[in-house]
Amino acid sequence: YILPEAKSDEVADVEQEIDATNTTPKKQMICGIIMVGVIGSMATSVVPLELAAVVGAVLCVLTGCITEKQAYNSIDWITIFLFAGMIPVATAMNTSGAGKLIAEFTVSLMGGNPSPYLVTAVLFGLAVILTQFMSNTASKALLCPVGIALSTQMGASPKAVLMAILIASSCAFASPVGTPPNTLVLGPGKYKFMDYVKCGGGLVAVSMIVAIIVIPIVWPFFPTAA
Repeated sequence: YILPEAKSDEVADVEQEIDATNTTPKKQMICGIIMVGVIGSMATSVVPLELAAVVGAVLCVLTGCITEKQAYNSIDWITIFLFAGMIPVATAMNTSGAGKLIAEFTVSLMGGNPSPYLVTAVLFGLAVILTQFMSNTASKALLCPVGIALSTQMGASPKAVLMAILIASSCAFASPVGTPPNTLVLGPGKYKFMDYVKCGGGLVAVSMIVAIIVIPIVWPFFPTAA
């Protein structure tokens, strides 16, 4: 037996939930206006990005487009804690010298007089690995000086090696923390880490093959004098 008061409260909650889930032209218009306002605020830098997003979310609740419960349930806690955990790890790799140690060890395996193609391939692969767990800016900053030094040692132009590092640092396809879009779809899509490795690994392989072939053609290792 349900008390009348309890029953009325429950019915009220259900009715509120149903009303919030019903899509009406009015709600669509309000959501559209809020979205345009948020994007406009972000684009014009009127307010910080995070503040514009929070204000937009609050307005959606206040205008009745969604309920407080729906707003709370829509928060992807996996993404938040994943970012919160991996950002310090990436920073630690950069500031502690762990990333530099990995780069130097990999370079030492190539020997004293490596081929330019080998250097390009190795640095491409190393940049791809690092960028899956570090920011692309950090991996570029870490490996570009190494690429310039090796190119100078071989008497080759550093343009090809540097371009390979730059492209590889953007190939953050093979992990859920390589780039924000990967992380954002982790929770809603119910993906696992190996899903990214399976799909992203193929993209990385294709990018590497194309880069090793095309980059030396556009930026020769030993350009002839004009």
